[in-house]
Amino acid sequence: MQISSNVNRSLPYSFVRVFILSLLVVSMALQLFNMLHTQGLVRQLQTNFHSIFETIRRFGSYYNNTPSLVMSKGIHESNGVSLLVRQDAMSVKELTPGVLKLRAQVEALAPDSVWTIAVLEHPSLYAHFLPLRNQYSDAFDQYRLNDVIERVVVREHLNNTYQEFYGCNLLMTEPYVEEGTKQRIRTVYYPIHNRQALNALVAVDLKESHIQDQLDAYNALHHTTLNINGAHNVYTTTAHFPCSNAATFRIGFSFTDVILKALWPSLVLAILYLFGSRILRQKGRSIKTDKMTNLYRRDYYEPKLKRMTSFSLLILDIDYFKKINDTHGHAKGDEVLSKCAQIISSQIRTGDAAIRWGGEEFIIIFKNMHQGVLLEKADQIRLAIANEKIADLDVTVSIGGVTTSQTTFDNAYKIADTALYESKRRGRNRVTIL
Repeated sequence: MQISSNVNRSLPYSFVRVFILSLLVVSMALQLFNMLHTQGLVRQLQTNFHSIFETIRRFGSYYNNTPSLVMSKGIHESNGVSLLVRQDAMSVKELTPGVLKLRAQVEALAPDSVWTIAVLEHPSLYAHFLPLRNQYSDAFDQYRLNDVIERVVVREHLNNTYQEFYGCNLLMTEPYVEEGTKQRIRTVYYPIHNRQALNALVAVDLKESHIQDQLDAYNALHHTTLNINGAHNVYTTTAHFPCSNAATFRIGFSFTDVILKALWPSLVLAILYLFGSRILRQKGRSIKTDKMTNLYRRDYYEPKLKRMTSFSLLILDIDYFKKINDTHGHAKGDEVLSKCAQIISSQIRTGDAAIRWGGEEFIIIFKNMHQGVLLEKADQIRLAIANEKIADLDVTVSIGGVTTSQTTFDNAYKIADTALYESKRRGRNRVTIL
């Protein structure tokens, strides 16, 4: 039997099937992978904010150990830090180096996310800002002496945080849009108390985008597709930010994001399958089939014949093949072999097997074929070859065959070979079945 070229045509359908299957498997694996990483992202976010809070807390020690200077009323600038003084000859703490260091340390934990740092004294006689924006100076000018207490500390329940040993002695707000700048931020408030009295309030504004930046960095590092507070998630983990009175946040992932993430790996797997299966088929064909005729090779099929005990067998031999080679050359002889093999393959059934036995000799094994039918099939093959110009030559074949059971292949072959000899003896281009 000739190996069918339909294999090549079926490859695109196999590719689509493998791609869809790969997409399902990869997407399921990615969903599980993302589920396992939701807690990891929650821990990273919480740890990051804990580190930011600890950095802000350390400013309290710096504040308490910083000497004071006498400053005039007005705005004083130093290295980008603005000091607003509301009275002349005011004793103020020189906090510029500490504010700059605080910004640098918080920036290391939240790159490009520190919006503003302010240190507001109580009572509200002076304040440090980095940077100072117009709305800040305008608002500070309107502050009454106790506004820091009334507007922030009391409102946010920060007036007794000095009683906290290991708890939250600071607070992070929910996200809001700052008036004037329209920047979406969260503010971390840290009150500095001495002897149960409020001395100052540190306010660090962080861009809300810092959370998304952390999320994007985590996804890039771990190849996940996690989001925060997604509207169409198929899986979520609920958590909260430390030292925050905000509502919980949700880390999860959507099925759409997972599918999009799975497309490329699935496509690569399908392509690898396409090329891999083609290589395997080519190797399989090279093992099974003769390169010139595309029929089964003798060394591949003979072991199977040795195991058989019932045979409907034909032996075909191209008449005067040596003369064709000697007269027209071996290239023409190869063309004759190839074309005869094509005709043989076109005349047999799917379950039958055609074998190039050697040189110009072929064997055909039929399934369940009686002697009369075998004779008709053999003559049909003979006529198909004789009636067609093959490589511009008139080519004929002699055929011998046998139908037998309860015997070995060697015995069946000997009988068919005897029949073939009889066809040649009677003038060639004949069929003999014994």
